[in-house]
Amino acid sequence: MKEIPEMILNEYGNKEWYLNGKLHREDGPAIEYINGSKHWYLNGTHHRENGPAIEHANGDKYWLINDELHRENGPAIEYANGDKYWYKFGFLNRANGPAVIHIDGDKEWYI
Repeated sequence: MKEIPEMILNEYGNKEWYLNGKLHREDGPAIEYINGSKHWYLNGTHHRENGPAIEHANGDKYWLINDELHRENGPAIEYANGDKYWYKFGFLNRANGPAVIHIDGDKEWYI
């Protein structure tokens, strides 16, 4: 039988889901902040395979796998202002273009 995480409402009004003492939720974010930000965790680590593991209320998005910034087909960080950062396994990296593109047109390459 599958264990179900327990939802706790903390003193700030944020919802947090725990399983065996670790932030964990498979069917949604493990933390839902009162301001609208959301964080996905599996077994205590930021992790989400089909979307950003962190979505801030201001529109910033972060893709993480096992607590490392990582995204296969797009930027691992998308800031609400339009800046984009490509990461592979926790390192700035993009083989076919700049790893950082700023909204003002500045670009940075990392391999």
